[in-house]
Amino acid sequence: MRADTYILLIYLSFAISGDAEKNESTFVATHEWQTVKKGTPIPKGLHVRHNFATGMTEAKLMDDAEEVKDVDESANQSNSKSLTLHPDKSVLENKEADPVKIKKDSESLKFPIDELKARLKKLKQEETVDISHLHNGEPRPKIVKHFKNFYETLKEELNALKINVTSDSELLKEFFQKFQSYKNSVTAGTLTSIEVEEVLDILNNLEYLLHQIDNAKVFSDMDGLTKIISPCLNGTNNEIKSEALRLLGAAAQSNPKVQAKALENDFIQKVLHVLSTSSKIEVRSRCLFALSAIIRQFPAAQKAWIDHGGLQLFGKILYDDQLQIQMKAMKLINDLTIERQNLQEIYDTEQRQQKMREYAITDFEQRLLRHDYCKLLSNLMVKCFKEKLNGQFSIENTDFLEVISDSMITISPVCRTEFNNIKFSLLPVIDNLLHFYQNPNIKLTVDETDVLKSLILLIETLKIAIFQTPHDEL
Repeated sequence: MRADTYILLIYLSFAISGDAEKNESTFVATHEWQTVKKGTPIPKGLHVRHNFATGMTEAKLMDDAEEVKDVDESANQSNSKSLTLHPDKSVLENKEADPVKIKKDSESLKFPIDELKARLKKLKQEETVDISHLHNGEPRPKIVKHFKNFYETLKEELNALKINVTSDSELLKEFFQKFQSYKNSVTAGTLTSIEVEEVLDILNNLEYLLHQIDNAKVFSDMDGLTKIISPCLNGTNNEIKSEALRLLGAAAQSNPKVQAKALENDFIQKVLHVLSTSSKIEVRSRCLFALSAIIRQFPAAQKAWIDHGGLQLFGKILYDDQLQIQMKAMKLINDLTIERQNLQEIYDTEQRQQKMREYAITDFEQRLLRHDYCKLLSNLMVKCFKEKLNGQFSIENTDFLEVISDSMITISPVCRTEFNNIKFSLLPVIDNLLHFYQNPNIKLTVDETDVLKSLILLIETLKIAIFQTPHDEL
């Protein structure tokens, strides 16, 4: 209870007791403290105090120069608390070590009895004590109880949050266990529609977790490649295959440990098999994503990809396939070519030579020539854009032109001879492309104009890259 509540209670008790228990005797005051009998009226102008230790009221005459003191020395010696009342002033005295000291002007507690009663009632309402719950015999305020409940709830939520943050490995184990109940049905192709959705949900959740490199390593250590991804690739459901390939790509991307595990467990052959046998564009697109994640920056995996017919299969894709698949195949070859070109930029001589030895085992450039990749790329350029120029200009579907042009520019040091061999069919197409984009037959927006300028610059760069001879460069 607040200190000002005590003041009002004491003050009010004096007033009430004075009205309730009057007697006919009169208190005769001196300059010494005297006990005032209960119910005896106290004349005005006296110095009055209440001794909490004895429970008695004491009074004496006021000295002319006397000031109202906080606590009388005799009361201090008896460890008492006293409230000194003056006809015109009332001040709370408390010498006990209390963290809250209340200081009020001496005029601040000059109130009539009715107002004191009203204020006391209001204070009681504000205090709001829950008397139905006692702690060591004392009433506990509702606010304390409310704070405790809030604290317990907050502690539970923080504990739950901690579990979520630190339990990725437990989540992986849980998804492994869930998948095991569907494993045989996935391979046999006997899943119900509801079970298919449940398996897809497991794969989606795993894919989300495996974007973190550490989780992907744990997944690999738990043999997730063989226990989860392999059964999905061996199954018949295309949606599950597609999600499993995405999961494989997420796990292997920029993660050498998973890449090595995938190579060790023949996943390059497995993915190439799905790529060559599936007719679903989404599945085949995910195959290229998974292959890219496994073999990038990994010469040993690139050699396995070439040895298992990867370049022949890519040649078939460039010869006749969907545009989306052709673009992904060209991007992968382009990235592998840039990897080798970047070796020359390694500053440390010993490290550069070591890397070059590692990449040399793939015999990548010679294999490209041997499998007619340069010829297939240039033929695709002629085939696509010889027909395109017959139609009206459109900014749409320029991505393919950008991808194939970039690929031809990047591979030109390897393919320059092959490109020149079909110069008479390839050069007119490039010249017509330049003329076509330099003279659009429709009014263009600002954004379309910017795209057009970029395309013109790209085609001019392509023309220089594939037809400029060493003599021209001098």
